[in-house]
Amino acid sequence: MTETEVPGPEPDWEPAVQLPYYTGKNPAYQYSVWAHSAPLFQMIGALKLPVQPVAQRLRLHVERSWDGLDDLDVVLFGLKGFSFAISKHDSNPLGLSFVWLTQAHEQADKALDTLLEVVGIGEAAVAFRGDAHGDRAEPTATSPDADSPGEVSGATLLTSLWARLRRAAGTTSATR
Repeated sequence: MTETEVPGPEPDWEPAVQLPYYTGKNPAYQYSVWAHSAPLFQMIGALKLPVQPVAQRLRLHVERSWDGLDDLDVVLFGLKGFSFAISKHDSNPLGLSFVWLTQAHEQADKALDTLLEVVGIGEAAVAFRGDAHGDRAEPTATSPDADSPGEVSGATLLTSLWARLRRAAGTTSATR
């Protein structure tokens, strides 16, 4: 078999994973498996803990990935008939891990309850149930200023997601 030599990148091409996409001279942009798959997932809530303790309890391997927000830890696994993903972005100011179903299911509350039971943690570990991206997220605990906007100075499109998550979790500060 004859080897084909591929030339190196053009000197003015930026890395393919560099944001914002489509703005440089590199004709390619790279996305992660997580960024490609996650839009299909159904968010069912958030936990007030990192991914690692859940992964350790279930003997899962934590994978590193990235998306348009940041680098993140993620595990994907099946449990008692449900297909789960748990993710946590490095820059998440609340330190929440998001719980997803990788296949939409009508019994999202039952799925989250199953996860809590098997992992051996209670409702106190749940920041909210539902989807923080819509109006369905229900905080499990309230805060006196849960209705405040939770914006930080210099807020951008990326931080507005974190502000929505603060509201969904019933807090407006990363220190609470």
